[in-house]
Amino acid sequence: MRLSLIDAVSDPGRAGRANEDGWGTAGHFAWIIDGATGLGDAPLLDAPSDAAWLTAVVSEALAEGAEKPGDPSELLATAAAIAEARFLAERRRAPSERYEIPTCAVLLARFEEEGVTTVDLGDCGLYLSAGGTIHRVGGTEAGRALEKANAERLMKGGGGRGPEVMALLRAVRNRANTPGGYAILAPDADSARRARRNFLPAREGLAILLTDGFEAAVEDYALLTPQELAARAAALGGVLAALRAVERDDPDCTRYPRFKPSDDATAVALGFGPVQAL
Repeated sequence: MRLSLIDAVSDPGRAGRANEDGWGTAGHFAWIIDGATGLGDAPLLDAPSDAAWLTAVVSEALAEGAEKPGDPSELLATAAAIAEARFLAERRRAPSERYEIPTCAVLLARFEEEGVTTVDLGDCGLYLSAGGTIHRVGGTEAGRALEKANAERLMKGGGGRGPEVMALLRAVRNRANTPGGYAILAPDADSARRARRNFLPAREGLAILLTDGFEAAVEDYALLTPQELAARAAALGGVLAALRAVERDDPDCTRYPRFKPSDDATAVALGFGPVQAL
């Protein structure tokens, strides 16, 4: 199986801030990671941010494991176990509440002759263009709708992240990986077991992996359709520039309610298909 990089962009939400997104490819695998912005008053780890630490640790573990053939669910579980061991060894103190534990959304894809298998937690996405059709996997409609509804309720007045907003975000984060809560990757070996799994029967085509900060260009700002995004797979920087222009024109998050003016944004475009015999 051939896996070739067409283009990639990764940009922090603002200058001088740690980029908490990550991505990589190795062997037959590709992945994208979106670290959840920390909500604690003080970091747990000696890193640019706790979320950036987790993103880097998980990406490193995936890169090491992806060099060998294997199942994506098992690879993700191994990465979570490695993150747990390092978190316990490297943290400065134990978290006082669950919302301090770093978490990240992740989508891991394996490209094989039969098609593309994905496992994911959180809201990263993959657009797969093959045979004239585009499919999307990653996240859930309910999860995206809930976050949008909360942002519209709490942020539309332009008041920023006040006490009410922070209290809600911390309450939601406290439910991560708990009974009745939501599933997300964490430095916890068990966190990967709730990952969703999908299979797309495509032997060759185009795959675009993206974090929700970049996917806002399609889902939130309607700057282009999935088909138009696929057509611009070799020019992702232009899409990012247009996205940032929209956000600069709405600094108070009133036209497009969201929890921060600009989120980290990452997208990776890959071509895939069988290796051609000489």
